[in-house]
Amino acid sequence: MDALMQMIAVGWPLGLAGFVLGALVGGMMARGNAEEAGGAAPRLKPDEDGLAALAAELKAAKELLEAEEAEASDVADTLKQLDEAIKRANGRLKLITKAVKQAK
Repeated sequence: MDALMQMIAVGWPLGLAGFVLGALVGGMMARGNAEEAGGAAPRLKPDEDGLAALAAELKAAKELLEAEEAEASDVADTLKQLDEAIKRANGRLKLITKAVKQAK
């Protein structure tokens, strides 16, 4: 247990130093790559075509959602009608069963 405590006490400063050194070296490498690419990293700017395409995608998604909601509503209505038909059939079956028992 003492060896583990010593390893933790001595190891964490070295680990922290390694992390900081890695972050600094990585940042310098990223800057170097950006400068080689022609200055700062290029940023995407919205253009009319991109905005129009995005608007079309959003419109298509909205239409699809509305269609699915309408379909779900139709399914719910069908299930409700089916449930009512099953309940009526069950009631009739009970009446028939009762009549058969009385006829015996």
